[in-house]
Amino acid sequence: MRTIQEQMQEITSRKAYYAARREARRLTQWMTGLGALLLIALLFALEIKGPARQPAASTLGATILGPEAGGYVIVALLAFALGIVATLATQKRRKMNQSRTGAEGKEQTK
Repeated sequence: MRTIQEQMQEITSRKAYYAARREARRLTQWMTGLGALLLIALLFALEIKGPARQPAASTLGATILGPEAGGYVIVALLAFALGIVATLATQKRRKMNQSRTGAEGKEQTK
């Protein structure tokens, strides 16, 4: 039979575990939604642009910054922002897991 203190520790550890799972699920949903929006933006940019022309090699930089490449630039910026958000979220989750593992390790050694 467990003491009340042991039962309370088990309840709080389960509560933290399920909170972390909820946060991971929420993060996954956000990343999926952002990825879908990026895909839609890319498809929309391709639809507006029409068939691609082959630019001369010397004018490639000017073509990328030209007025007809606006959709591609926006999609590239959105992809870059999505990469930053995903990296920061992954780092935060890794740090959270390390701190949780470290705290459990200390409790088990006592």
